[in-house]
Amino acid sequence: MNRLSGWLLLFLLLWVQASIAGNHQQLPLSYAVANEAFHPDQAADLVFSAYEPETRLPFADHPYGMVMRVQLPPSPEQLAEYNLVLRPKYLLEVTGWFKLANDPQWHNEKRGRLLANKPSYYSTQDIVYELSGQLDRSQPIYLVIRDNGLSKPLNVTLVKRQEYLLDDVAYSRNTIALYAVILVLALINLIFYAFIREKPFLLYSIYMVLALHALLWQEGWIGKIFYLPDSIVVDRSLHFFSMLPIVFFYWFYRAYLGLDRKVLGGKILLGFQVGFVAIISLALLDSFWSGIHVRHLWVDLFNGFLALGAVSVFILTLHYWIQGHRLAGYLFVANFLLIGATLIRIAYAFNFVAENAYWQTHAFEIALAIDAILLSLALADRTLSIKKERDQAKVDLVRVDTAYQREQLLATFVRKLQIRVADDGHSNVSRAMDRLLFDSINRILPVAEVMVLTGHDGNARYRCLGGNRILGKLFTQILEKQLPQLMKDCRGGLISRRSIPEFPDTRERYQCLLIPVKNREEANYCLLLLVPKQQYLDRDLVSGLREFIEKAVHALMDAENVEQIRHSARHDNLTGVLNRASMESHISRSLVQCHKEGKELALAFVDIDYFKKLNDTMGHGFGDDCLKLLCSSMQQVLPKSGLIGRFGGDEFLILLPGLNYRHARQFLEKLNPLLISATEKKAQVLSVSIGIAECLSGQRMSMAELFKQADMSLYAAKAAGRACIGPRVANAKTGE
Repeated sequence: MNRLSGWLLLFLLLWVQASIAGNHQQLPLSYAVANEAFHPDQAADLVFSAYEPETRLPFADHPYGMVMRVQLPPSPEQLAEYNLVLRPKYLLEVTGWFKLANDPQWHNEKRGRLLANKPSYYSTQDIVYELSGQLDRSQPIYLVIRDNGLSKPLNVTLVKRQEYLLDDVAYSRNTIALYAVILVLALINLIFYAFIREKPFLLYSIYMVLALHALLWQEGWIGKIFYLPDSIVVDRSLHFFSMLPIVFFYWFYRAYLGLDRKVLGGKILLGFQVGFVAIISLALLDSFWSGIHVRHLWVDLFNGFLALGAVSVFILTLHYWIQGHRLAGYLFVANFLLIGATLIRIAYAFNFVAENAYWQTHAFEIALAIDAILLSLALADRTLSIKKERDQAKVDLVRVDTAYQREQLLATFVRKLQIRVADDGHSNVSRAMDRLLFDSINRILPVAEVMVLTGHDGNARYRCLGGNRILGKLFTQILEKQLPQLMKDCRGGLISRRSIPEFPDTRERYQCLLIPVKNREEANYCLLLLVPKQQYLDRDLVSGLREFIEKAVHALMDAENVEQIRHSARHDNLTGVLNRASMESHISRSLVQCHKEGKELALAFVDIDYFKKLNDTMGHGFGDDCLKLLCSSMQQVLPKSGLIGRFGGDEFLILLPGLNYRHARQFLEKLNPLLISATEKKAQVLSVSIGIAECLSGQRMSMAELFKQADMSLYAAKAAGRACIGPRVANAKTGE
């Protein structure tokens, strides 16, 4: 509302501007009531009374009007230079009777604010008669005045024609400027409505256009511009449209404030709308058969309802303004101006004063023009407020949507973690989980590398999640230089961002984002994100990323704990290979695939030669080392698909999916030479005996039958002198 003070100042300036008034010469008046159509020859039969200034005359009570007798003064001598001016302008019709010198006939001219036969160079602000120099000064001028309004005083003056014309042109220019402001603002807001489709803009434009029409009608411009005939139908139609703006006035207020029928304010405004429509419609219908007095009652009812509505809107807009509805302030000030202008207009029309300043005669036009400016500002302010609210709603929606996406991403991350942990055949579950976290972070913020930094009891450990060895190595170099400060920031628990000017990269520079994570062990735990320098880091983005990382890291820790438990349950504690139960599970699944999917498999029994003797002579520690050496050697010679499991003691199982006896033998033949080479310089050379069984494509075989085959092949190898591979054993079912 700060801008309103500027417009109020403009209003005051318009009030002060150009109190244009001609040099009026007051004329003595007397009046009489006309009981029938008047003619000057009947003037002798009427009883004239002297008219005192400011006396109200009840024109509406006399259908034939009242006769005003005007006596011209002996001077001025040149009557042709003067106009006879009647005020106030709110007179329906005046007929002037004049008598010329040396002419026994009386002449009459009719004037009225709705009549189009006035001189074209005059506006319609007053009822004006151009006097002729041939007037018979010995005879008075008779003015028969008819009007259906309230009682009002009258003033008849002589004004020099040239002076009055100049004043009238100035009045007209100022008035046209006010009308132009109203019309231009109405058209501008109508154009805005065509683009943004906000209903208040349309209602405002209709209200202003209809209000402008009402002003033009009351000033007589409608009939003058369009050459409308002086008929009852035209008068009633124009009168109907002159009252219609008030309906759109309340409709605009309802739409602007967003008041529907459910709230009290909306009900009040809607009630006034319906009331005005009913009064206007009934008055229009009744005007075709009722007399002047009845039509006058409809006008009184309309004006009374209008006054009640103005007070109600005044109180309503003030209430909403006080309650914090900032936009209601525009409506309050606009309504206040209209009420003030109406009071000034009434004072001018019905309490006539000698002064004829422009702000008095056109107070309503000035107020309506300022009202148009205020409401245009109000609509602009409302549009900006709505746009701001919609933009904020979009931001909130994006935030909600982004938060929802992060929750979905977290749910997907946890589900994939569970799949990784449950996958018995996965070779490196921990590495797969790290990569999964790295990919998930990349879905939120593009990063080049992510490093997990943990510190406990003064020791720091770190690992890279992305797997980019070059970036990881460069990242590690920077980390080693800034490790104390990084650990300090990590303990502080605040997100920090730092540039890395010494980062040796020629293509682009990076920035480092440190995100501490609160873990359950209360140790220092944080993630270092290597982010491209041009990446914009919004506060909401970083905050959401931290929230996701904390939840994801906790899920990762839980998965790692589960994986450790599952790893211990599936693997041999000494050698790290699968234990017997886990191995048998893999063999069982492979046998099913062999039968149903046609995949071959080979199973080998591996037994260390003379292992009991080694334990007894060299000690159990040496025996444990031999078992570990054997497992590492088997991993070297076997394909990636091969699985190793400890069957018991010094016996191991090797599962080779997709291979038959011949292919398995080609891989296992490398095992003994590798063991001998590894132990030839030690106290005892290590060798193994191997038995191989196979299940051919589509063959149905039980695990016991497969074990029996491998066991028979192993005994054959031992019988052949050990340190070798046993022969292929025929399947008892197939006879091969």
